[in-house]
This record gives sequence, structure tokens and C-alpha cells, in this order.
Amino acid sequence: MRSTAGGHGNLLAISDLHIGYAENRALVEKMRPHTDDDWLLVAGDVSETVADIHWALETLSGRFRKVVWVPGNHELWTHPKDAVQLRGVARYEHLVAMCRELGVTTPEDPYPVWDGPGGPAVVVPLFLLYDYSFLPPGCATKDEGMAYAEGTGVICTDEHVLHPDPYPSREAWCRARVADTERRLAELPEDLPTVLVNHYPLDRHPTDILRYPEFA
Repeated sequence: MRSTAGGHGNLLAISDLHIGYAENRALVEKMRPHTDDDWLLVAGDVSETVADIHWALETLSGRFRKVVWVPGNHELWTHPKDAVQLRGVARYEHLVAMCRELGVTTPEDPYPVWDGPGGPAVVVPLFLLYDYSFLPPGCATKDEGMAYAEGTGVICTDEHVLHPDPYPSREAWCRARVADTERRLAELPEDLPTVLVNHYPLDRHPTDILRYPEFA
């Protein structure tokens, strides 16, 4: 979001930094704001390890006026190479606490208001997860969709390392997140627009361009 009338500050967004790759980590090291008033929305998949996530968000929060983070699936993995072996909600809460120490806004914090060019607008960081409702053509249930995906050889690593504890399933965790978020959204002022920040597509259409649509 840039000014068309000479205002200051930019509302910038990026996702899928995946700094486990050296080339991507180098890009983060080079990232700089255009102005002292720039905000950066980091829409998930920074890395799989807490140490890497901390490094990236600490680096970026030291440069941008405000950094807003939402988790992707990779942050929620309990990766065997990560020193932090927390699972599910406990892992997410650990990341939220880390972000707060860094001054980074999370989905658990009061929603900030962008008052720069194009504002005011409420920036809403979302953590909704997913419920397997984007089914492949011809499939009517999650089990059918998973069987189809397995038949094509496209199975997400989430099935092995994204644990929903203490919820019985990722769908149950998703339903709880949606209910809580719906309540918070209903409390927002009706006269302010929102900028929704989410790692997972809220509409199926953007997933149509995926190389493997069944991955959605």
C-alpha cells in the first residue's frame, strides 16, 4: 500500500522466506525499508526452527517501524532438527512469546491500525490453519481427498510433523481458531477497513495455479 499523494510510509508484505536456504537468508540480510515509517507484514513460513525464526524476526524488527507476523505451516512443524521440540498449541504459544519479546505483533495481540497512506485500516494478523475443505475434483470427504493425494504422490509434510496437540486433529484446531477470530473481527469498528494477513488462502481460487492443485 503506497501513497498516491506524496504521503510517507509503505505497508509492505512478504511470505515464504524459508531462510533455511542460504540464498533466502542472504536476501533477508539485505532487506531494508524504503522509509522510516514502513511496516512489514510477514505472512508465514519463515523457517522450521525457532532459532532461525528468531533471527529473521529480530533482524527485520530492528529495521522496520512495525513487523507483523503470522505463522505458516513450517513454523508449526516439530522438526527433528529443531532444538525446541514443543508440539501444537504449546509451540505456537512459544513463538508468540518470542515475538512479543522482539516487539513483533502476532495474531494474539491487539490489531494495530495502519494510519499511513491508504489508511486508516486495521491490520488483522490471522492464524486459522486449515480444515481440508479444498477437496480435489470428484472427492467428497477428507479421506477421499487424502487417498487421491497419496495416489498422486503429493502428501504434505504437515501430516507427519504439524501436530495439533492438545486438539484431536488439525481440523479441530482450525475450527477453534476460526471461532475465536470471528469473535474478534465482530468487535472491530464498522467504519474501518481491514487488511487480513493470513498464510493459508481464504479462497480456493489462488490455489488453482499450483503445480499440484491437490496439494491445496
